[in-house]
Amino acid sequence: MMTNKECIDRWAEQIIPAVFRAEDALQKAVPEWKERLAAINAGTSTEDPHKVALEYCRAIAHIIVTQAADYVPDGTIDGEADFT
Repeated sequence: MMTNKECIDRWAEQIIPAVFRAEDALQKAVPEWKERLAAINAGTSTEDPHKVALEYCRAIAHIIVTQAADYVPDGTIDGEADFT
């Protein structure tokens, strides 16, 4: 079991930086995200902000998982040939 300090260190040194890197990669790969998020923030979007947030988080998580050094395709990612 990790101490609270170890947990904070792990989040600060590994998890949060991975999220920021994945977010940058996503916005470069799919520039439409920047527009969608800006429209949500400006209040000009007709999309449900909660749905967009979940979709955005899932897209970031997808990048983190599939770009990880220990990623092994297993066929569980919907809509993808995620196995060999």
